[in-house]
Amino acid sequence: MALLRPSLTLVLDLDERVAAEQTILEINRSYAHIGTPVIRTHACESTEDAPVRNTARLIVNMGTYSYLNSADEGADERWETIVGPWIGNMLRKIGNNMKVFNDRQRKIGYPEVHFDTLDIELGAGAFTVAVRPQGAGAVDEAVAERVTAARNLRNDGTFAEAVRVELPCAESWNAQRDAAWEAWAAEHPEVLEEPDTDEEAPSGGVADEAAEPAPEKTREELLAEDVIAKSYENTAVPPTDSEALPRPQREEEEEEEDPFDFPVDYTLWAVIGADGATRTYDSVAAAFVG
Repeated sequence: MALLRPSLTLVLDLDERVAAEQTILEINRSYAHIGTPVIRTHACESTEDAPVRNTARLIVNMGTYSYLNSADEGADERWETIVGPWIGNMLRKIGNNMKVFNDRQRKIGYPEVHFDTLDIELGAGAFTVAVRPQGAGAVDEAVAERVTAARNLRNDGTFAEAVRVELPCAESWNAQRDAAWEAWAAEHPEVLEEPDTDEEAPSGGVADEAAEPAPEKTREELLAEDVIAKSYENTAVPPTDSEALPRPQREEEEEEEDPFDFPVDYTLWAVIGADGATRTYDSVAAAFVG
């Protein structure tokens, strides 16, 4: 009997300001081992200064097999043994992939692509659990346990009217991000410095060519020069042994600065009903707030 497992449809909705052709090509290449994503773009929400908004949809496909509603035969077992662990694995893979992708984008000078939420769509879209990743994009695999908890609360009636749960709620995440940014910027004051635009750009003339450092010589070139020099000075003096020659100086690679990152506290959730009404749920106290 074939092993039953979910399949993933990954839909990435990108702000058009970061959706350059090269970036889209790189996303397709980077996510190939997970599954070719469906990439969509949307216009800027208001002004060009508005924050970039990107979302990722993880559509869970299980064919005709039920896994969301506990009332359906076999649904709980399928969730516990198949769907729940699979979601944890997908969150880990996609989170790690986002972090690696942005590390590379930063190194080659292309814009980073951060996702506001990873929307896990369950039961053909009947229930969505939206997970906010950490600052640099990674997602702790243990967050899958909170997805399971949200499903359980829906089934026991606590979230009976909910169609979407956000982990954590936007207010909590924004406060965490702002506090983390202030602390990080205090340790990295250079990020707040404006580039000096008063200096004239290099003209590319003769003076610039003269100031350009000479190309670095290889050990073989140094050895050849040594042989030639000593053949003129004193033919009786043997050329210097290659091991005694100075080794070419290599420029030390600049130590890469750590990107802005912070761990997320998933205590407070936003529970959203079909009518758009939102309530805040404290997952530690196991009660709604207010």
